[in-house]
Amino acid sequence: MIMKNSLRAFMKQRSASSDGSSGTTKKSAETNNNDYVVVDTSNGGGAAMEEDRGDELFLRLRREALEVAEKEPMLVHLLAKVGLLDSSSNAKCKFQPAKTFEEAISRIVSHRLASCSGGAEGYLCPQSLLDTIHNAFLSDELELGHTMSEAVRADALAVEKRDPACETLLEVVLFMKGFASLVIHRAARRAWKPNDGGSGTRFAALLLQSQASSAFGVDIHPAAQIGAGVMFDHASGIVVGETAMIGDGTTILHGVTLGGTGKQNGDRHPKVGKDVLIGAGTKILGNIHIGDRVKIGAGSVVLRAIPSGATAVGAPARIIGFTPTGERPGSNVDTKLADVEPLSGLADSLVGSTITKSTTDTSLSTVATEMQAVSVSEERLESSSSSSDIVESGDSTDGDEADEKKTDMPKKEAMSKKIVLNDSEKDNNEGGEDDEDGGDEDDDKVTDFGTPALVRFAKMSKDDCMCPFSGSFRKYPRAHSEDWISHSKLQTLLTQQGCSDGECVEVYFALLHLLPLCSPARKYGCIPADVFSENFVDIALEKTSLDIATCQALADGDLRALGLSRKASKRFKGLFSTLGQHSTRVLSRISSASDMNESTRKED
Repeated sequence: MIMKNSLRAFMKQRSASSDGSSGTTKKSAETNNNDYVVVDTSNGGGAAMEEDRGDELFLRLRREALEVAEKEPMLVHLLAKVGLLDSSSNAKCKFQPAKTFEEAISRIVSHRLASCSGGAEGYLCPQSLLDTIHNAFLSDELELGHTMSEAVRADALAVEKRDPACETLLEVVLFMKGFASLVIHRAARRAWKPNDGGSGTRFAALLLQSQASSAFGVDIHPAAQIGAGVMFDHASGIVVGETAMIGDGTTILHGVTLGGTGKQNGDRHPKVGKDVLIGAGTKILGNIHIGDRVKIGAGSVVLRAIPSGATAVGAPARIIGFTPTGERPGSNVDTKLADVEPLSGLADSLVGSTITKSTTDTSLSTVATEMQAVSVSEERLESSSSSSDIVESGDSTDGDEADEKKTDMPKKEAMSKKIVLNDSEKDNNEGGEDDEDGGDEDDDKVTDFGTPALVRFAKMSKDDCMCPFSGSFRKYPRAHSEDWISHSKLQTLLTQQGCSDGECVEVYFALLHLLPLCSPARKYGCIPADVFSENFVDIALEKTSLDIATCQALADGDLRALGLSRKASKRFKGLFSTLGQHSTRVLSRISSASDMNESTRKED
């Protein structure tokens, strides 16, 4: 009874300063674009040494601890030991209260880790562990742009917001091992200084990593970089490699591996963007880029780059659609992948089981009209090309039964019937035979205009069965082989300019998403030349490291400006001719409009 009266007195004393603090904190998290709040702790880089009575997050923790202690006395000793109760609330608990949020978290996490390591007689010195974590909180060192204090606060709010099993901030900091493992990683990263000459330090960081792995089943290399507002849900079995990166607002479920491939040194682990959702049991391997706002379904094996705004699933992972505009998967935690815009357009969305909200909101009459337009367009495409003039879309393995029979023919018979195999094989055959046979190297030194080549031929590999677009699209008519651009053709073109696989897939995916749901080209996974010409520059400047002159030359089909060697350019001449014609028409329209405006101005 004495203890309860003391608790009530302390709560009454605090009520004036902490009243509404919980609601204020939650409201600030909800009104922010993120479901977490990055608190500015720039007063010296870390937590203040004096008690911060204006820290809403800390006051909220103290209030929740008092409420729990009153209802569940068994927790009083723990809450007092980690500094969340005033010593006056329980005469038997002689512990000084924490002065700041950062001190409280340091005491909670060091107590958990030391207890799992054998306590005072264990592998770790509890006081040294506490000092190491608290000093890391005080550090000015940034990890993906955030101090440790900013990141940990954002992590705690993110878990409370996203995890439906979590009702209070107190249970996040006391019991969630994903949160605790992230705190330990952030401290270990600030102790990881292997390149500071003779004074370099590694072993303290490795000790923290090792003990956290043993205690929580989460293995994060100290050199990995992790942003703020990250949630490791359930956390067991998560592995994050040395050169991996995880962006702000990402949610990762249990059993996820961000691993390398083989035994090579250097940069070898995945780079995960912001607001990403990675489902349970997913394995992402190699130095590949996972773009912002990506959703990856449970159990996937990701071996190639996934572009921003994509939804992927499977082993190997295939892209099945677009993440709806404005959705932030890391915060929404749509593990069922229920809200996905179909990759290949409207017709497939109506036939399949996955329809986006935007599609379901469309009136039935509008949908019927669009479907009719698609059918008419497809009939025209099929009638304009004979059955033998079918070009397989760059990464497609699908197709009608008749097309499958044709691709099973011997190569000589297929060639005699003018059947063109898939686009990437066509490109490689056209540009790669000379290279394989050790042919005329002079073709790779000069352009078609007789000038020295600025860009040499870059040999492409044969069809990539691990490509995330493999099997996603139908075959397209040969009549469009020069005015539609498939994924493989675009990748080959950008590779000649030095773009990485990740950059190529980002550009292609962004261009594809510009096409209307009812576009015939989208069903075949192709970008019409006019769409490419009008939008490529802006997208490439955002998604790649290409300069504006190169982007403009590619959009205009300007072979002379690009400086491609004769060997590198021969597979693109038809496409570049189409792009050049489109560019000329656009310039002509602009010139005509300008002349008309000038004439009108003179008349006025």
